[in-house]
Amino acid sequence: MKLNPIYSNLQKLIICFALFMLTHQLKAQDIDGVHSFMVAGVSMDIPKNNKLSLYGGYSPTDNIKAFVALPNFKVHKYITLTPGYTYVNIQPENGPSVVENQILAMATVSIPVAENWTIADRNMYFHRFRKDLDDLSFYRNRLGIIRKAQLFKKAVSVFLYDEVFLSLDNVQFTRNRAILGGDIKLLPWLTTQLMYMCQSDRTSGNRNLGWLILTIPLENFGLFKNDR
Repeated sequence: MKLNPIYSNLQKLIICFALFMLTHQLKAQDIDGVHSFMVAGVSMDIPKNNKLSLYGGYSPTDNIKAFVALPNFKVHKYITLTPGYTYVNIQPENGPSVVENQILAMATVSIPVAENWTIADRNMYFHRFRKDLDDLSFYRNRLGIIRKAQLFKKAVSVFLYDEVFLSLDNVQFTRNRAILGGDIKLLPWLTTQLMYMCQSDRTSGNRNLGWLILTIPLENFGLFKNDR
């Protein structure tokens, strides 16, 4: 049976990622379980065709609570700028709580390379202000490919990324993440995104991370309209 080209391409993308992950897992030892994160929030239009997203997050496996604010500015059809702020509260089982305030500045270049295919390169400055601990600064680069499609008459995208973390404090590569995920506009009032990450870190070791992100697009209801 001949496959629809959309599903054939998605299948090839997933197979390539599976092979990459298998190679990565053969090299990585002592995987530290699966860590889960659940994030929910809203997006809204702000003036000049830009957007603002606000999220609250919780990790039941790591007992982490977070709040994230991400304004998004499209300065060119290929370039998006995103400053951001995150508040993080970590409460480990054996130890005092850890509070962080994080700031970030992202520039993302997205270039279409074929019909429904896009290469995206995200460059980020990431600074962690840690209470009673030294601050940490990183440069993060996330390079990958995105495939847009239709599934059951709903807009879907599947993406594959690799992200590296470079410590600006000691000029060392400290972390790498391989990321496979997808999102679907499930309902007019809800977009769902799933991500799986395989992470290697010099300090915390090797981890599998699962993410569920739920977004309510307030712009679909005519709220917070753009001032064009």
